[in-house]
Amino acid sequence: MKNLDIKNFNYVYFIGIGGISMSALAKYFLGQGKTVLGSDERPSQMTSALIKLGVKVFFKHDKENLSKLDTAQTLVVYTSAILDDNPELVYAKIAGFKVVKRSQVLGRILKEYKFSFTVSGSHGKTTTTTMLTTVLKNAGKNPTAFLGGESLAFSNYLSGSKNVCVAEACEFRKNFLDLSPTFSIVLNLDMDHHDSFDSFRDYVETFKKFTQNSISFINADDKNSTELIGVKSITFGIKKSAQYIAKNIKKVSDGYTFTVYAFSRRLGKFYLPVKGRFNVYNALSVIAVCDTFGLSFDDIYSGLKSYSGVKRRAEKIGEIKGKPVICDYAHHPKEIASTLRALKSKNSLVIFQPHTYSRTKVLMKDFVKALKNIENLIIYKTYPAREKLDEEGTAFALYHNLKGSNKNRVVYADSEVELVFKIKAFYNFSDVIVLGAGDVYETALKTVKIGIFKN
Repeated sequence: MKNLDIKNFNYVYFIGIGGISMSALAKYFLGQGKTVLGSDERPSQMTSALIKLGVKVFFKHDKENLSKLDTAQTLVVYTSAILDDNPELVYAKIAGFKVVKRSQVLGRILKEYKFSFTVSGSHGKTTTTTMLTTVLKNAGKNPTAFLGGESLAFSNYLSGSKNVCVAEACEFRKNFLDLSPTFSIVLNLDMDHHDSFDSFRDYVETFKKFTQNSISFINADDKNSTELIGVKSITFGIKKSAQYIAKNIKKVSDGYTFTVYAFSRRLGKFYLPVKGRFNVYNALSVIAVCDTFGLSFDDIYSGLKSYSGVKRRAEKIGEIKGKPVICDYAHHPKEIASTLRALKSKNSLVIFQPHTYSRTKVLMKDFVKALKNIENLIIYKTYPAREKLDEEGTAFALYHNLKGSNKNRVVYADSEVELVFKIKAFYNFSDVIVLGAGDVYETALKTVKIGIFKN
């Protein structure tokens, strides 16, 4: 999209504006003085926030939403999550609007900045992007940032100068190939988005292509990621030899302390106020990037220390029966296992909502392995996202497989009402851990808010 000049358009219309990444772009264009409009299937916290900012939002994908807009003055942006037969997308192309993918617009925006940073990988992108943004902001670099989640400090978008930009780089539909950053982080590689890649080899080769034109920071402890190491790569790790390595990792009450060595030089001792040992890797990648960029130890240290977290990442949203309710975005088997190691106690009640039929179907054995030893487990109906029903990949199919291998208590809930009744049937749990990338978060918030479980 080399010839795209976004400055030439007075109106920007987003198909799927309620999406976390789409709404961040909408906020950016508002800040550029553009008139922003868009559509989504249903109201949400994000669409409500956009409406308050002055965005016109339609809650129906109808070509009439676009019919009164000037085709020459309007840029239409769509997310890859929508289907090709979306009536607005079809009409926009036929009517002669300039129609572009979200990732193409983001790629064009990144080119406007002197330095751009992206964070990619199968797990930990949003947390790491937020950490990096926090450190750069704390150091006075005034970054602009596009997140794939909501920072508790600045939501999913941060407006800054034209010098530094940070963006989460998602591999879905190979969209991150539209980005050309100065610096890129690759946290790890595990096969995901099975509807976007032909094979794991295709997955790895796509990441390799993405990193070849930037200074890339690669996890030396992740065997799949080591294939990406090239002449412009810098490595980070804990176990294996790396150019940035964390040693003397110690768990403290609310996080970790660890000492970092950069190219065998002692950089210093850091404190990270986040639970989960996997977050040490996330922080280490940020330290490596920021040290390479020229930030001082003091700036990096204080930035990480001030990190306040991300919504749906070990986020406490309230209580049920006087017990804390913790929500986490974990939706891949490895994420689930890591999150449960960090958060779960013996008597935790775990609620998991699978995200997409394809992921559940292909990784069924891995999901069963990650969940089978949970003492108290509720499997909640699948969040299908863009996918059509596939019985072999449903939440009920996962429940059926777990029931055959789980000696503990596992039940299934197919609706919000049924979920409430299933929770009521459990006793003596120490806390509730809600896992998944779908609408289970909103369901949990609603359940906590109405206070139906008050003693």
